[in-house]
Amino acid sequence: MADPITIQAQQLSKCYRVFSSPRARLAQGLWRGKRNFFEPFWALKDVSFALEAGQTMGVVGRNGSGKSTLLQLLCGTLTPTSGTVTIEGRVAALLELGSGFNPEFTGLENIYLNAALLGLSQDETDANLDAILAFADIGDFVHQPVKTYSSGMALRLAFAVQANIQPDVLVVDEALAVGDEFFQRKCFKHLEALKANGTSILLVTHNCGQILQHCDQAMLLHKGQLEFLGRPKSITTIYQRLINTGDADWRSQAQKLFVQLEANADQPDPEREANAAPSTSGESSGYDPNLKPESRMAYPSRGLRIETMQTLDAAGQRCNVLHQGEGFSVILHYNADEAVENLELACSITDKAGQLITGQRFPELGQSLAPLKAGTRFSCRFRFEGSLQPGLYFVNAGAWNCPEKIYLHRIIDGCALRVLMPRTTNFGFGLVDLSSSAPELSVCENAAANDLEP
Repeated sequence: MADPITIQAQQLSKCYRVFSSPRARLAQGLWRGKRNFFEPFWALKDVSFALEAGQTMGVVGRNGSGKSTLLQLLCGTLTPTSGTVTIEGRVAALLELGSGFNPEFTGLENIYLNAALLGLSQDETDANLDAILAFADIGDFVHQPVKTYSSGMALRLAFAVQANIQPDVLVVDEALAVGDEFFQRKCFKHLEALKANGTSILLVTHNCGQILQHCDQAMLLHKGQLEFLGRPKSITTIYQRLINTGDADWRSQAQKLFVQLEANADQPDPEREANAAPSTSGESSGYDPNLKPESRMAYPSRGLRIETMQTLDAAGQRCNVLHQGEGFSVILHYNADEAVENLELACSITDKAGQLITGQRFPELGQSLAPLKAGTRFSCRFRFEGSLQPGLYFVNAGAWNCPEKIYLHRIIDGCALRVLMPRTTNFGFGLVDLSSSAPELSVCENAAANDLEP
């Protein structure tokens, strides 16, 4: 039996009237709609989707694509021009940092104010107050006016209120971007708990890694229209790959890429089949010419190009299939089209979900390469130990100016790397295997029972 639908949007649209001058606005009122003196601007047009209880929907799109408009329509802060939206249950939202807070009120007063706006009685707020204060963790600042808060403190309090009232639908619009890493981890852990309890979540973010890690579905908005709705991997790949594509070519290229990605999704996963159990077929390391990422994306270069990217085994031979425990290196060849100063290079490894596993930079943090003349060609080799767990990984590379970190060139999913089961016994688990040897078990003779307690 399918989970109940908590959000149902049908042909949802929002149109604004754009007047060329105050005179045109006045004329519109005088003519009472018999003649139009404005240009219609559709911030959102004919968007339809459904979200079941306990699911998370990611929303991506360029700036101005209609993401925030969609969320405001869902939350009721905007009235749709046409279409309908039906939401079952209580809705909580983080649309803007500190939205719903009165800056003159204290944090504690704003907790009760926000809770009342969300439909909670004072008794219900009293029951949730300890959990809200513990989650926000801003100490005595809760008794200070919100106008004295930093952006991080305001986020902590806002998220604590919205997330601890057990909403049926939670809407988050880029608010978590200002939080520190520890608080972001705390927030996403709480989101997972809400999701497990049946809360539906809409997450708007430019961080595709968060979409891949936390969302069951994703939608891509473009110029106010819902272009694609489907698997997070396909949606984020289209978004990242075509983010710099002109509007004239965007739709045709996106449709072609979507069809290609969905077709590949229907194919058997050779990586999963190969690593479902320890290999006994003697499959060896080497180079598989068919192991090429469909999601490869190269950003436009700005005076320096990454010309080639190769993965090599410990012997220096080209290799994209290896066993766990076998080291490898990534060699990158560069060409400076212009004179470059303060250059820094980097190479990273991500998993199938887009999560960063490890990476290296050169030179060390805070340093940069000597100035390069136009026409300089050079290479850099990044060496990695064989600590990756069996699975499929992707190699990424970038070059930027320090300290501003303006990318000169960047390649995402430049090549794929498959790690097979180890040739010997495997004791490690997790994202990487950091075990240096097999665990050692020893028995202490004549040990008292209390000695065995932790």
